[in-house]
Amino acid sequence: MKDFSDLIRPGLIVSCQLDENEPLYTPQHCSLFAQAAEQGGAVGIRGEGIPNLQEIRATTRIPLIGCIRGKFKDGWVLVTPDQTSHTRLARMGMDVIAVDATLRPRPDGTDGPAFIREALTRHPDVPILADIATYDEAMRAAEAGAGAISTVLFGRTKETVEQAISIEAHLELVHSLATAATIPVLAEGFIWSTGDAAAAMEAGAYGVIVGGAITRPRVITQLFAEAVGG
Repeated sequence: MKDFSDLIRPGLIVSCQLDENEPLYTPQHCSLFAQAAEQGGAVGIRGEGIPNLQEIRATTRIPLIGCIRGKFKDGWVLVTPDQTSHTRLARMGMDVIAVDATLRPRPDGTDGPAFIREALTRHPDVPILADIATYDEAMRAAEAGAGAISTVLFGRTKETVEQAISIEAHLELVHSLATAATIPVLAEGFIWSTGDAAAAMEAGAYGVIVGGAITRPRVITQLFAEAVGG
């Protein structure tokens, strides 16, 4: 299996995972965002959903991190929910596959590290990006064989939602992981400015994954509207 760093160099990865409530939520628009990101200097794309990933794969040349959204029993998002989903992504030719690597019990009774180990048994040539919410989850994912770590779920689980009250809290986690981990650590989530992205790299991140600040005009408009009192 190639190392994550053999496939994706340090830098900016753009997440083209559009929300279904966005007016631009179509495979074609996901692809156009990905093409714009490639032209703008992104080193990779993160995408979600089979139709979107097929369109992005057909129209861009930079590495593609793929995932499929599912749900836990309590309704929280579950990234790449089962081995069938993982296999579909592997067979599509994803360069890297993102999976939920938290310690929350999946519907089949496994947790993130166990899922990673089985997935790598089935498809050992495809590196896994472990989406985590805590330091312990990151270390467990690395031990299970993950190729890289993403902090995207910090603040997006019941256990951490109250901890992620600022970008500073996120950067502290990035720094702790970058200091301890032997695999790349990607800062993802709560990054809304170039200053935030630069701070993440200064904290030791291998790269930064930015989504909403680039690919969600509705959300960006809301931020500006609130700033000017609209």
